[in-house]
Amino acid sequence: MTVLRTQIFSGSLIGVYLNANNACVLYPPSLLESKLNEFKKVFKETPFYPLTINNSNLLGVYMVSNVNGIILPSVIKDDEIEALKKHVGDSVQIEIVNSIDNAFGNLILCNDKSAIISKLLKEYKGQIEDALDVETIIYEFGGIDLPGSITLANNNGCLVHPLSTDEEIEYLSSFLDIEVDVSTINRGIPYLSSGAIVNDKHGIFGNESTGPELMRLTSVLQI
Repeated sequence: MTVLRTQIFSGSLIGVYLNANNACVLYPPSLLESKLNEFKKVFKETPFYPLTINNSNLLGVYMVSNVNGIILPSVIKDDEIEALKKHVGDSVQIEIVNSIDNAFGNLILCNDKSAIISKLLKEYKGQIEDALDVETIIYEFGGIDLPGSITLANNNGCLVHPLSTDEEIEYLSSFLDIEVDVSTINRGIPYLSSGAIVNDKHGIFGNESTGPELMRLTSVLQI
């Protein structure tokens, strides 16, 4: 298990630009080779694949994934989809969701077991559930209807916005069947997914994250 605290594109928003699960890590091709090699040393056994979405580097904002599927917005270009298919093969379902609200990294919380989506994606619930192959619910917590942006999760644990109530945390823990606790990242930021990427063994965190934040994050996520 390996943890790194670092920067990307001169900032601490690791999760804005990268996407990780237990099968692969997706990264923007404009990432410096030295930084890419640094990241590969953390996710040792996990393959890295380059990707843009409509020529954008904001992978963590536009997409969400687990070992079963990848959810992408309709703005992605055909050549970008074809490049991704060549990388991941037939083992992962690539699903294009044609929603006006397409910042799926902010709108969807998922791991390999479960998913929670924003009410903004209500009409796409079945499509998302089938693609990720997990039980999926619509649920608002922490006073914000952006479950992907205010959480950081793997199959071991989940951190949520510090304004989440005890009742919400209890419900989330029951549904996700993992430990759930509150935290911030990057020195008090409650939008947890923007500041890190994790899978079940490894994690890369924004370099502004404090020691107590990292201790809580890595303890709950068991990395």
